[in-house]
Amino acid sequence: MLPYFDLPFDQPESVADGAYVIATYLAYGLDEAAALKRAGNFATGQTVGTWLPLPGVTRSMVEEYQARVVGCYPAGGGAEPVFLLRVAFPHHNFGGSFAQLITALLGNDVSTAIRIKLIDLEWTTGARAAIAGPAQGIAGLRERTGVRGRPLVMNMIKPCIGFSPAAGAELFYESGSGGVDLIKDDELLGNTGFSPVAERVRAYLKAAARLREEQGKAPLYIVNITDRPDRMRDNARAARDEGARAVMVNFVAAGLDALAALTEEFGRDLFFLGHYAGAGIMNAPAQGISAPLLLGKLPRLAGADGVVTMYPGAGAGPAQLEYYQTVQAQRLPLGGLRPAVTAVGGGVTPLNVAAIYRELGPDVILAVGGAVQGHPLGTAAGARAMMQAVAAAVAGIAPEEAAAGCPELRAALEAWG
Repeated sequence: MLPYFDLPFDQPESVADGAYVIATYLAYGLDEAAALKRAGNFATGQTVGTWLPLPGVTRSMVEEYQARVVGCYPAGGGAEPVFLLRVAFPHHNFGGSFAQLITALLGNDVSTAIRIKLIDLEWTTGARAAIAGPAQGIAGLRERTGVRGRPLVMNMIKPCIGFSPAAGAELFYESGSGGVDLIKDDELLGNTGFSPVAERVRAYLKAAARLREEQGKAPLYIVNITDRPDRMRDNARAARDEGARAVMVNFVAAGLDALAALTEEFGRDLFFLGHYAGAGIMNAPAQGISAPLLLGKLPRLAGADGVVTMYPGAGAGPAQLEYYQTVQAQRLPLGGLRPAVTAVGGGVTPLNVAAIYRELGPDVILAVGGAVQGHPLGTAAGARAMMQAVAAAVAGIAPEEAAAGCPELRAALEAWG
């Protein structure tokens, strides 16, 4: 039998009812004459073998553990040919580990490697049972905040780092007095000697209690617990025991397995916000992992209830398409999993609230840093300007019209318009 009629090649229908993860790649630098051979070598090299026949590889090993090429299609590319490559990997190869999944999908034997970009993953019917997904999602967030029917506004405390829990609590109070719904640590502030997680939660929740007593509302505090895997577990427990109801993890730096372990243990008690810092090094042109997969599907599968997502601004182009696809990966139906909440960050101000609301609807977090702390009338005014912009967007009122009766919003439009 010719090798192209046998494993590692197969039809998509043959794996659809099994337990497989189907990886879709853009493969670069292949010529049509050698494309199938290179693809087959890749499927073999990422699972049971290498580029040479090995005496220890049995037929039963091949049938049970070898990946299968289920699609290889020319996709243009101009001077450098590009192929759309689909490879089905047996789910039991990974042992329930995201680290092993990424190792198999992106890097193993350089002798069989192809220059590829992983753009999507599909879990077949038999592989879906092992995926839990978010425990809280938007319902858990709204239950914790009491906010219904509109986007939630989240402020990231600025400056980012270098202050005590007591000083941070004053920053928390100032932002909270303007009415924001959520306040999170900057991703640069972890469990440090000058601001331990437990002390920070204790101080910030005192500020929240003060706000609740004064104005009947206080922001939900999202504490950054990113750390070594063993210490993240301690941080999560300390945050929960001190009264926190939400935490943040940079899953790119800490790892998807670390996030999944935390959400499995603490997901019923804590809302988990995933942060993307460092994603750029994994989402490079013609290699790495696409943003919709890295920032959309994978953290959702690991149990993130919300994911910070970069706002591309107005206009068309590749960044805009990538942004929409990332939001789709966070929200579209996925084997019964809850959607993850999109937290739109990066240059969000009162000027673009209406556009984000039109595009994403009410179940979104507006992640705002500089537009709050950098408001010309001060932090509390910056928070009020954002809340005024949200109210205007929900009511269908143009921000310029709403600003007539809102001095904080008017100041923001004059400063940044």
